[in-house]
Amino acid sequence: MEILRTTGIALSSRVSGEADVVCTIYTRDFGKRKFIFKGLKKSRKRSMAATEPGAVSTLLYYHRDERESFIVNDVTVEKYYASINGDLKKITNLYFILESVDKTCGYDISDSSIFNLLMAGIEVLSRTDCPAHLATFLVLRLLGKHGVLSDAEICKLCGRRQFSNFTMDVADLRPVCGACLGDNPSGPWQKSSLLPGAMREFIQKCMNEKFGNIDCAAYDEKDVLDLLFAISLFMENYYHMELKSKSFVFSERFA
Repeated sequence: MEILRTTGIALSSRVSGEADVVCTIYTRDFGKRKFIFKGLKKSRKRSMAATEPGAVSTLLYYHRDERESFIVNDVTVEKYYASINGDLKKITNLYFILESVDKTCGYDISDSSIFNLLMAGIEVLSRTDCPAHLATFLVLRLLGKHGVLSDAEICKLCGRRQFSNFTMDVADLRPVCGACLGDNPSGPWQKSSLLPGAMREFIQKCMNEKFGNIDCAAYDEKDVLDLLFAISLFMENYYHMELKSKSFVFSERFA
């Protein structure tokens, strides 16, 4: 057994037994790992802040190769974004972002680029007035890092590059143009809303530019949420899982 130190971002947490808290954390050095905070729920000296989703902490913990979870010896909270917790849209989009990372990343697979993406994304989320745009930006970047994004510039059925309205096939996240939708009314793309051509531009900007350089006001939030919904259906299909936070982000759609 050895004692290791790392910095990580809390993805999710749950109470175990009477007082322990089990927290899934994406660490800078080791990727996603599960940690046990012994007696934390009943402790008067230690704060629960380190296990709050989105919190950034430095952990000192006991490591054994054969274990699936690790006991935390000491923790220091580095960043806790109170401005996010005070905003319903921000916190629902934060949970969606964190769950997307949690459900698409395996344990003990180190990827500093994903850690840095998540770290910077939460920082920007605390300041932005466009949380849905940011969530879409981050999830597209995440899928790009996983290498599962297809060409969003070409209609998957006819091969056209010049088209306006389109929908996303949730089976492979490729666009189907409006003309092909009329000729092929049935298919997995039925689950996805018709999107304006501006969303093609938004996708390209998300993949190629910094978020701060994107004029979010140019892209309607409803259209962005429709795009994000299609992306969420694709992730659930591709990774064979359920995004529980989806119902909160798209609560108006499910109403």
